[in-house]
Amino acid sequence: MKPSTRCSLVGIAALAALSLVHFARRFEPDPGTVAYLLGVLPNVTAAIAIPFIALSIWLDQRPAATYLAARQVFMWLVLATAAALIGWEMMQRTSRTLIYDPHDIGGTFVGLVVAVFLFHLTMKTRAR
Repeated sequence: MKPSTRCSLVGIAALAALSLVHFARRFEPDPGTVAYLLGVLPNVTAAIAIPFIALSIWLDQRPAATYLAARQVFMWLVLATAAALIGWEMMQRTSRTLIYDPHDIGGTFVGLVVAVFLFHLTMKTRAR
């Protein structure tokens, strides 16, 4: 399977998880662990999906890209994703209608760590 396809599948799986979390939030669970997780998981899944979808596009345009080049681009995408998601959280602090939650920033970092781990699993080079 092509690397761009593998990255696309990880990104699609993360987007599916994001959709599932948004669906589950409609049921308004009682305050507690489940409600907390449903509040933080959108940031976790978005932090996984964004760099993988962007990397799959990059890899599709460069089929001869090396693992090292893909890793470097992925790390830049992770940093850009962190800046975008944390920037969005900071913008929520100034809004009267949006809700700022510092735990979402933690969820973003957890998602980024998971994304890096998944990148190394997905893009593992194999000697033939």
